[in-house]
Amino acid sequence: MVSTKWRLAGGVIALIGSAAGQLAQYVVAPAHLSGGTAAEQVDALAGHSERMQVAVWLDVPILLLIPAALYLGWLGQARRSRLAATGAGLTFVSALGIGYLFAADLLIHLAAQAEDRDGAVALVDAFQTSAVFNTAVLTGVLGTTVGLVLTGIALVRAKTVPAWVGIAVAAAPVLTIVGEAGGVGAVAITAYVLQLLGFAGCAVTLVQLAGREAATAASMTPAAA
Repeated sequence: MVSTKWRLAGGVIALIGSAAGQLAQYVVAPAHLSGGTAAEQVDALAGHSERMQVAVWLDVPILLLIPAALYLGWLGQARRSRLAATGAGLTFVSALGIGYLFAADLLIHLAAQAEDRDGAVALVDAFQTSAVFNTAVLTGVLGTTVGLVLTGIALVRAKTVPAWVGIAVAAAPVLTIVGEAGGVGAVAITAYVLQLLGFAGCAVTLVQLAGREAATAASMTPAAA
C-alpha cells in the first residue's frame, strides 16, 4: 500500500508539476528566447535579471515531463496499445533533449550580466549554433510534440480518461508550436493552460483509479472475527 501511495504521489506531482512549470515559465520569462540572434536575446533581458532568474528556476519542474510520459502511457494502456507505447516512449526519450533548452536559458541569463558582453554573446551564439544543441532541441521539441499527440489519441481510444482530457493532451503541444513559432503569446499561453488541464485530468484519474483499487482490495479482505 505504501508503494502504491508513493507511485500515485509521483504521478500526480509529475503530471501537474511539469505542465504548471511550463505555463509559469512562459509567463514569467521576460522575453521569448527561442528566436532572434544571440545578441538580440541577451539584449532582451536587459533590466530583467530577477525575472529571468525565476524563469530559470521554473525550468526545473518542466523536467518532470520525463516521468509524466510514463504515467500518460500507463493510462493509455501502453502494455496493450502500440500507439500508447510509441507515444509515451517517444515523449520520454525526446524529453531528455529539452535540457539543452534550459541550459540555453541559463547561459543567456548569465551572458546578460557579464561584463564582457561581446565575449558572452559569442559564447551564446557558439552554443546555439552547435550541431549537438540543434539536434537535441529539434529532437526534443518535435519528438515530444509527436509523442504527446500519439499519447493523447491513445488516451481517447483507451477511454480511461474523459475524451476531452485526451484531446487536450494531443492538441496542446501543436498549439504551443503555433503560438511560440508565430510569436503569438496568447496562443502559447492558451496551449499551456490546455496542457495543464489535460495533465490535471490525468492526475485526477490516477487518484480515482487508486481509490477504486483500494476499495476493491478492502472488499475482498475477510472481516476480522
